[in-house]
Formats: sequence, C-alpha cells, structure tokens
Amino acid sequence: MRLVHALGAAVAATALVSSVAKATVTMSLVPLPVNSTAAAAIAPGQTVRTFQLKVSQTVGEKWDVGSLKLTLATGGGLSGYLYANPTVHSNTTGESKPYLNPGQTNTSASFYDTYVTTPAFEANPTAGNAASHLNVVGSSDFPNTGTASNVATVPQTTGNAPATNQTLDIVWGDQAGVQAATDTTGATSYLTAQFTIVGNTGGYIRGYSGGSNAANTAQFFGSNAPLQTLPQGTMYLPILGDTDKNGAVNIDDFISVKNNFNGTGSGDTDGDNDVDIDDFINVKNNFNHAVTPPASGGALGSLVPEPASLSLLMLAGLAGVRRRRSL
Repeated sequence: MRLVHALGAAVAATALVSSVAKATVTMSLVPLPVNSTAAAAIAPGQTVRTFQLKVSQTVGEKWDVGSLKLTLATGGGLSGYLYANPTVHSNTTGESKPYLNPGQTNTSASFYDTYVTTPAFEANPTAGNAASHLNVVGSSDFPNTGTASNVATVPQTTGNAPATNQTLDIVWGDQAGVQAATDTTGATSYLTAQFTIVGNTGGYIRGYSGGSNAANTAQFFGSNAPLQTLPQGTMYLPILGDTDKNGAVNIDDFISVKNNFNGTGSGDTDGDNDVDIDDFINVKNNFNHAVTPPASGGALGSLVPEPASLSLLMLAGLAGVRRRRSL
C-alpha cells in the first residue's frame, strides 16, 4: 500500500456506485504553430514546437482533474527540453498566466510557456484571481510505479537547457470542484495544459482525466498515434520529423513531405502550418531517429472506497488516502 494524492485518487478510483454515469470528458493533443519572432526569443537557431492538451466535455459534465507523466526521450540523436518562461511560469505549481494579459500575443515568448491551468474557471481573469481554482497536489500515480509523491515535477525557469527540464509529472485540477462560482456544465472544449519543446525530441504522455459527473471513474488518455499500438492512457508527443506519428522518422515521412509540399497538413513537421523546405530538412536531419513506446500495463488498481458524494474540494484538504496495488 502507498499514499496517493487525494485529488487524483478521487478520479482514479474504480467506480463504486453502479448508478453513477461514466464521465464524458476526453483529452486531445493539438499542435500550436510557434511564431518565428517568439521562437527566436525562446531559443535562437533551434526548433521550437508547442502542443496543447485540450479537454472536451458534454452537456452536464465538467472537467475536474488531470493526471499526467511525460519524460522526453534522450540519446540516439534525440535531445531537448520543456521550455519554462522566466516571466510567467511558476516553479512550484507549473501554472502560467499568459492568458491574463490582453497585450500577450503569439509573438511573445511567454505565450508559449509550458504549464497546466484551469482558465475556464476564471470568468473574468485578473492578476488577482489568476489560477484561483487551480490545485496542484503532487506527482502522477499513473502508471502505477509506486513513485507518486506530494510534490509535482514541473519545468524550472532556471533549467532551460537540453540536460534539464525533461520531465513533467503532475496531478492538478479545480480545487473548488462542482462548487466553483464560474462552473460551466455545457458542452465545450478548452485548454488544460501546454507543452513547448525546444529541440528534436518527443515522448509519450501517460495519464487520465476526470469530470464532476463521475469523479470515481478515470478517463484514460486515448492514443493520437494511428500507426502505433500504445498502452492504455498514452498519447504521443511526436519527435521532430515524424509526420505519421509512428514513433520513427523514415522514408514514409520524406514521402509525406514530398506529396504535400507547398501545402498544409501531413508533412508539416514544425507546426508552422505549411509544408516547405524546412520540413524536408527536419526529416533529413532526424532520419532513423525513433522513440520507444512505454511498456503495456501500469493499471491503476483499486483504491480504498471513498464516498461517491465526497467533493474534490473536501478531498483536496486531506493529506492523502491509501491505495491497494492490484496483483
């Protein structure tokens, strides 16, 4: 048995009440084009890519919590780091406030900070209520490796270098649960996390999310890599040059760039919304680079029963709950 975080445990537990409907929240990973001015400010002469983790919820549901673990691949020609902007990034919670400043545009380096957030819960965001509903309770308990702690691992503003800032390991969510005054339960989609990578590396994001309608049911991340068979709860953050998301840069990626040259879509390796000579260069420079998928398994197991009606706000105030590891 080991301690896990109360907020994450509320979501990770096996459903204990059969009448509770399955949560209808899903996560998707979406590339965000990086403005050339911002890229030059972040890391001159290096490739900078940004991906956003977005949540979608149906009517009557509201996203409450996320749990994820990402470690960038290194070696075999792969290197890079998660960018933490010195101006807006928190070294403790991993939160960022780029959405608070009306003057903040995609030409600013701070716009591309790596962070987790609950921006939808601030109806009228100001510097005073920034992330007022965001709660970070520690590191992820998925997959079940026994390494979860009450301290999250987030990129550090002083660690923007290839040898550091390669891991994000966190459980976060809306500390007010369904009590939030700005709660919305309508069908919607919004940003919950952002990853900005400097360099040619990538990796696998493992985790789950949960909503207020069924806080005892974990909704594992779904695969966004159609050419790979990935374990449950795994999303692929592609290495540079991998156009078809199969985990490797090979001749198929050259063909993809060739067939879509001067167009958009498949073949766009750097997320700048066009397929051009830079994409050919990216595939050429990273040819035969690959990243190995995580092993299967890592099931969450069963948690000690928690009352289904216990809110996340109450759970977040606990030091932790004990959890059984499944055999």
